[in-house]
This record gives sequence, C-alpha cells and structure tokens, in this order.
Amino acid sequence: MKRILSLLAAIVIVLTFSACSAKKTPEQAAIRTKNVLSVLRQTGATYEKKDLDAFLSGVSNDLRDRDAFAKSVGAVFAKYDTIRFNIQYAKMVVLIEQKGEIKTTFTWNAEWLMAGGASVKDGGRITLVFEPENYKLISIDGKSPFLAQPGETPGSKQ
Repeated sequence: MKRILSLLAAIVIVLTFSACSAKKTPEQAAIRTKNVLSVLRQTGATYEKKDLDAFLSGVSNDLRDRDAFAKSVGAVFAKYDTIRFNIQYAKMVVLIEQKGEIKTTFTWNAEWLMAGGASVKDGGRITLVFEPENYKLISIDGKSPFLAQPGETPGSKQ
C-alpha cells in the first residue's frame, strides 16, 4: 500500500514539475495583438482629450485623404466640448496577416457634446487597418468613428 502511495506521489511530483517547466515566450502574433490593443486605447484617449497632434501621430501619412481627414477631425474637436468614445474590446477580431497589414474589427459608440447640451450619438462596427511595423492607422473600412455623424435610427424613415 505504501509503495502505491509513494509511486502515485512520485508521478504527481513529476507531472507538476513538467507542467511548470520553462515559461513560453509569446508568439509574434500575440505581441502584435497586444501592441494593436495598446494603440487603440491610446487613440481613443487622445481622441477624447481632443489632442489633434497626438491623435494624428497615430495616423500614417499613407492614409487616403489624410489632410482632409485631419481637417475634419480638427473641426470635430473645435465644435464639440466633450467627446466620449468607447470601443468594445470583448467583441473584437484582430487579423494579423503574415508580413502584412493588421486588421482590427470592433464595435464602437461615441457621443459628442456641445456646450449648450446638444449632443450627437453614433456607433457601429468598423475595421481599422494598421501598418505592421509601426502600428499606424492606414485605412478605415466603414463609416469613420472619428467624425460626428448622427447614425440612422433603426426603423426610421427618411
């Protein structure tokens, strides 16, 4: 009986040590995903703070119509006193192409408030595309979450 208990204890110890072996380094995809999430948090924070220079530092020069985009975002910052921007990270898909772009699809919602109390609310599902080497925004697939455009209310007629 003691032999069996000793054998079982030895097996448990061996399995415990093998399960606790050397730490695995994260794969490249995991590191890139972590970096993209960090960039998204920073982008959202600079957008809410209405810091145009910091916000545009995360936008690539290769973004189509970058100058027009910068003007539009600047106009949003000037028009609205408060911006609330929320990304739903729990419902996010990050697609990392091997030696290619990083596409992040997520649901967002925002509210832009004027001094008088008027507000614009909008939200939707969007895909942002980032450069793989420096994680700068190079494309927005869908309605831009950074421009205050009232969303269409489901079931409403225009």
